[in-house]
Amino acid sequence: ANGNFEPALRLYSRVLEYNPQNTGAWSSQVRMLIELAEYGEAKLWAEKALERFPQDAELLAAKAVVLARLGDAEGAMAFSDASIEGRGDTPYVWLARGEVLLARKEPRADYCFEKAFLAAPRDWFVLWLAARIRSFYRQFAQALKLLKLAVELNAGHFLLWLELGACQASLGLVGPAEFSYRQAQE
Repeated sequence: ANGNFEPALRLYSRVLEYNPQNTGAWSSQVRMLIELAEYGEAKLWAEKALERFPQDAELLAAKAVVLARLGDAEGAMAFSDASIEGRGDTPYVWLARGEVLLARKEPRADYCFEKAFLAAPRDWFVLWLAARIRSFYRQFAQALKLLKLAVELNAGHFLLWLELGACQASLGLVGPAEFSYRQAQE
């Protein structure tokens, strides 16, 4: 939640040393590798985790995201389908589905993001994650809307202001970006 993906990755790895049955740590480890753009490594760890927990919806969703980012749209869709069939009611499963659809350039992605927001109403973190996905696919106007909502819910979090500033700068909104960066610094 603070954007410190490298230390988070190490901590999730440490959890798995002590409790290799912790599916949350497995999926979070894969998600940290995705955030670090270590897609090959993320795919490897997702496969290792799925050997142990082949029906875990969050692991299936994480593998779908990895495959989408690696350009395997068909494989990504298959894993996303499996994650929804498994227990597709978590925000991350729906965010992952939205990302897979964005990678495939399908308009139904909006529906999936809405499902994620319904599963976690008024949750700034889910909005932030969705904005990061939109930004990854260079959909800065949609990311901007999500970040504004996230800031309304948690105006004291520096990372939201930082991401908002980056998004505004990408859209050429220099004045608002400067304001957001100042807010992040404060």
